[in-house]
Amino acid sequence: MKPYEYLEHTADMGMVVRGENLSELLTHAAQGLFAAIAVLETVDETVSVEIHLAADSVEALFVAWLDELIFQHETKETFFKRAVIQRCSETEMSATVYGERANFDKHAVYTEIKGVTYHQLQVVQKGDGSWFGQVIFDL
Repeated sequence: MKPYEYLEHTADMGMVVRGENLSELLTHAAQGLFAAIAVLETVDETVSVEIHLAADSVEALFVAWLDELIFQHETKETFFKRAVIQRCSETEMSATVYGERANFDKHAVYTEIKGVTYHQLQVVQKGDGSWFGQVIFDL
């Protein structure tokens, strides 16, 4: 089973994500986001950005994580390829994301993602301890 897959959604894009633990769920969500924005094979790891987040709930942390990745992509004009989570709980996390400054002669771009919605949002720990997430992105 793939760690993430995309969902059909009218005028937007959805993603279902799975992970053996919360850290893996957040890593897979980042991978799915990065892969939706650009062809990852065209992105090198020449830039890194540290991210530290806190939220009131695991759902809010999930949304804040994805929103922060979109914000960093837009403001730093960087395509990201990989996320490494150093610390993670249901309400706090620290991570480093790696990528490369945008170069439209080099990078193949799929889509622009404007933000994360709370529509149909799910972040659930299953009985076996694994995690499931579902999110809709505003395009």
